[in-house]
Parts: sequence; C-alpha cells; structure tokens
Amino acid sequence: MSARLRTVLRWTARLAGGLVVLLLVVGAGVYGISEHHATSRYVVPEHPLRVPTDSDSVARGAHMAAVRGCAGCHAPDLSGQIDIDDPLIGRLVMPNLTRGGRGAALTDRDWERAVRHGVRQDGTPLVVMPAHLHSQLSDEDLGDIVAYARSLPPNPVVRPSSRLGPAIRLMDAAGQVRLFAAARIDHAKPHPTRVVPAPTAEYGAYLAPVCVDCHGEHLSGGPIPGAPPGWMPPANITPAGIGHYTEADLVRALREGIRPGGTRIAAQMPIEQVTRHFTDEEIHALYAYLRTVPPRPYGQR
Repeated sequence: MSARLRTVLRWTARLAGGLVVLLLVVGAGVYGISEHHATSRYVVPEHPLRVPTDSDSVARGAHMAAVRGCAGCHAPDLSGQIDIDDPLIGRLVMPNLTRGGRGAALTDRDWERAVRHGVRQDGTPLVVMPAHLHSQLSDEDLGDIVAYARSLPPNPVVRPSSRLGPAIRLMDAAGQVRLFAAARIDHAKPHPTRVVPAPTAEYGAYLAPVCVDCHGEHLSGGPIPGAPPGWMPPANITPAGIGHYTEADLVRALREGIRPGGTRIAAQMPIEQVTRHFTDEEIHALYAYLRTVPPRPYGQR
C-alpha cells in the first residue's frame, strides 16, 4: 500500500469517525429535547365537571363525539386504534376509551384534564392528543361526551402504547410538528359553561377546530408535516380556496365528499367519521364562519 493511499485512508477513517460522533451528538440532543417536551409537567387548575346520565345528554354526547372528531381518532366505538406504525415515525396509538379499556379508570377530572388540557393525572402531556382544539369546549358538551363514552359497551381490546421514532422526535425538536398540545394551551383561561347551537358564524367558529386539525391554524391547507406517505395535502378552505362554494356545495362536500365540479375529495377527508354527522344548522354556521376567515394563499397552514 502506498504512503499516499495510507494517508487517504487515515483521513477517510477520521472523517467517518467524526461524522459518527457528530450524528451521535445530534441524535442525543434531539432525544433530549424531545424527552424534555414529553416529561414536562403542567399545572392545571381544578375545574369541576358535571357528567349527566340521562338519555338526551348521552345522545348529544354521541353527536358531539362525532363532530368534534373523537370517533374519528378513537374509532367509532371509541375502542381506540393504531394511527401510525412506522419504524422512523414511531407508533402513534389512540387509546381505548370505553369502560373495557382506559375509560374504566378515568374520573371526571381525568377527562377534563385530558380533553381540554392534554395532560395526564401527573401533569405530563399526552402525545398527539389535540387538546388545543378542544380547550374551549363547553362544560356541557364535554360532560355529554363523557356520558356517551361511559354508556358504550365495554370493549376489552388492549391497544399498545405509543412509541416515538427518530424522525418524529427530530421534527418535534425542530418545531416542525407539535406532539404535545399542552405546551400550546393557556391552562388558566376560563372555559364556557354552555354554548348554545345557532346558525351563526360565532357558533361556526366554535365547531371549526375540527377543521383546523388537518387544514391548519389558518385553514389554508398544504402538506401536513409528519403525515404518512401518500396523504394528499388538505385544501385551502379560506375564501381564497373555496370562496366560490355555495352553502349547497359545502353540504355536498361535507356529506358526500364531492366538490362543486363533481370530483371526489381525497379519501383521508373524514366524511364517514366526522363531517357527514353535521346537522343542517351546524353546516350553516360553518359556512357563515368560513366566509369571515381572512383569505390566504394555499399552503400557509
């Protein structure tokens, strides 16, 4: 072996070793930031919740669980499901909320903490629970949802725990995805006692958080960071995107998944799980609200 080749090999080995060390340092830093986010503790004020047991409240709770996306994430019978299971992203699991699963141990206070604050009993944050979208859910609506969950037949299915993979930890550390909604919530902000349904833009704003989950905070759509491969980016539903929709167009889009031109909306739009359950009054309210949203170019989320 020539002296020149030996020199090249030595420097190559040193560079490779340095790269390995750098990757280890970066990996440790990413893991540390992500673990800090996962193990932070949040102080949540006490907030009594009244959970009714009458049949009318249970029926209202079933409706709210649908239009608020609970059934879309946790499965129609709230027995939970594995949302993503990928070596790089990790395993993101929506738990079994029936009395045959986690629901058996959840007190009224536990439900209130989880749904509106995104935290467990010990104050640590729940993973991918979009509590920031439900932080202003009224006491009445939350109580009815809990009543509905407790009325369901106990399902004994055991769901595995969530596990964060390296890719999603990196995105969390870089701020590209927000795995822990508790960090985004003003936990001291008062909650409404009751919100009266009405065909108004104000009530539409109350319902709209279920849209924000996919279409983004500003409702202008675009690719979702960390979404599974093959997911179609959500559309722009500000007036810049669907300003030409009539209310009848919105009804057809939400209930049938068909655009005004007759084309079909992408399969990940939760028609069956969520949007087809909106009442005429609720769709009127959403339509009124979406017309008040500032127009934005597509992709500004």
